[in-house]
Amino acid sequence: MSIALSHDETMLVRRALGLESSKSVNRNRVAVHANGDMIPLARGLADRGALVRDPTADYGSMRVFRVTTDGASAIGKKLRTDLRFNH
Repeated sequence: MSIALSHDETMLVRRALGLESSKSVNRNRVAVHANGDMIPLARGLADRGALVRDPTADYGSMRVFRVTTDGASAIGKKLRTDLRFNH
């Protein structure tokens, strides 16, 4: 499945994969505030299959999302097996 992402969506997926400070994928998680500006963006990506929610990793008012293989593919990256989230 091919997912087309907006600039803001791409940046959120890149942040989740640790690509804001590295050229290679080094993690698979992003936390967004439950009432913040990014939560609608993250939920929209989850609805489209690019992210998946991981409530077991939430802390305080932060909601954790993980990138799916389709989400990584949408930005031209692959998820290492050890970074795939099995929910």
